[in-house]
Amino acid sequence: MQISSDGQTLVRVRDSDIDDGSCQIPAGITAIESWAFINCTKLQTLMLPAGLTAIGHGAFCGCTGLKTVTLPAGVTTIGEKVFDGCSSLKTITLPAGVTTIGPYAFYNCRNLQKITIPAGVTIIDIGAFCDCSSLKTITLPAGVTTIATGAFLGCANLQTITLPAGLKTIDKMAFHRCSRLQTITLPAGITTIDTRAFTHCTKLTSIIIASDDETEVARITHLLPEELRSKVISKRLLDEITHFQEEQLARLLNTPQTNRLYGFFHAKSRSVPMAIFTEKDEQGVEQQREQKCSKLPSDIFLHFNQLTKDDNPYYQQVQAAIKREPLPKTPEEFDAYKAHIGKLVTRHIDQAIKQARHFNAPCAAKEVTTTMCAPAV
Repeated sequence: MQISSDGQTLVRVRDSDIDDGSCQIPAGITAIESWAFINCTKLQTLMLPAGLTAIGHGAFCGCTGLKTVTLPAGVTTIGEKVFDGCSSLKTITLPAGVTTIGPYAFYNCRNLQKITIPAGVTIIDIGAFCDCSSLKTITLPAGVTTIATGAFLGCANLQTITLPAGLKTIDKMAFHRCSRLQTITLPAGITTIDTRAFTHCTKLTSIIIASDDETEVARITHLLPEELRSKVISKRLLDEITHFQEEQLARLLNTPQTNRLYGFFHAKSRSVPMAIFTEKDEQGVEQQREQKCSKLPSDIFLHFNQLTKDDNPYYQQVQAAIKREPLPKTPEEFDAYKAHIGKLVTRHIDQAIKQARHFNAPCAAKEVTTTMCAPAV
């Protein structure tokens, strides 16, 4: 390990300085020289000293085994190529005081899944997250005004990105080859979108403009290349679509037969279904008792549906189908969309009613016995 003569700057670390995947850095270090850890492939974990304030360019470039790193509060800049090629890094917490993320800072961190960008950052620099192919979602803070060239290029698994209201510029190839990005919302007031900003975003079907002003929607639409303009949706139309989707899902949940227990509690078999409850008595000994399962009012199932909708197979199927449908871009398309989704929901409701009746059919008219564990008292 090479340290400057004043004992404050870490100049160079080699694989031979790394013991069991980690490296102990002296407490007095306040700066790490550029390329200090370059290609230290044995490095896996690193805790930087509390007094550190400066990290040079490419400091950890090529540290392919680095999995976790703790940055102290005094660090304000993540410089150029600092974590370039740290392909084992899955998550990193940036100090709240960071204001700069330099060019290619996280280039080719292909296993990076999660990162929170501090509020003080205003520019996502050139290639900052280029080829971070495991990154699925990211939220940009309110102060970001510019997404520079290739900032998210090759983020092949990026599905959701939240752009701030103050964003002004999206530069060329900013989202090039973000092949799983389906929807993006552009803020009102954006002034520059390069014609190549969204090239090869093969699944991008909806571009939402966050404005109810038709003039502003038209202005931003014309910032986009011609091939993307047909994908634009106004915020007003999106709100109508969202409201309609919620109505249709509510229609499904307001059908008691979509609850899987409905058929059991409404059986018309010759003998009333029985349930065997297992309970513990005062001494803690398990006791079993039989009880006839009488019909339950529909309101009970509607209440259950609201509480357990995420476990309701009909709800899951319809919700997934709605997500797969491209969003309509015009009022005319919306009319066709409503008819299609309405039929889809009706089909699932009819299927649920049919299955509930089938449970009551003569072939199913047998005494039903089940074991149910009563909740602990």
